[in-house]
Amino acid sequence: MTEPVPVSATTERPASKAALIAWIVALIAIGSAVFEYQQNIKGAAMLKEANEQAASLQQQLNAAQVQLARTTDQMNEVQQRNMPVTLMYRRAANGNGLVTIFKNNAPTPLQMSVLMINPVNHHSREANLSIPADGVQSIGETEGWSFEPGHRIRLTTAEQGSVEYVVPPQP
Repeated sequence: MTEPVPVSATTERPASKAALIAWIVALIAIGSAVFEYQQNIKGAAMLKEANEQAASLQQQLNAAQVQLARTTDQMNEVQQRNMPVTLMYRRAANGNGLVTIFKNNAPTPLQMSVLMINPVNHHSREANLSIPADGVQSIGETEGWSFEPGHRIRLTTAEQGSVEYVVPPQP
């Protein structure tokens, strides 16, 4: 007769080991997921704070740019009053654009650089003028530039520096 062979616990151990390993892997995965979730929350909070700071800085930059534009306009107005030149505009004889007349109000001759800028197509041209005391000189289509409302004119002299004018809508 044969005796029954007892079933040893060692045959169940591989299943127990596999379950234990599975539980350890699951705990590690859960721990990693919790860690990643916390890091994600921290990262989102830091990103939100950075975006708020960027928005605040952008507002400060916009305010500074507005203030700079105002200050630049005020300085330009003072420079225009100090510049001994008056700008006048008239229609060109052939009807194409405007002619700008530069009148020297000083009792001495005036040397100046004139930068003409078309802000629409970003073309520009520079000319040097020598205007006699209390004299006038003009620039128009005949001289190679036809002015239109909105064009910019920057005058520069050694004595008074630079000042910028904008051609008005109606001369």
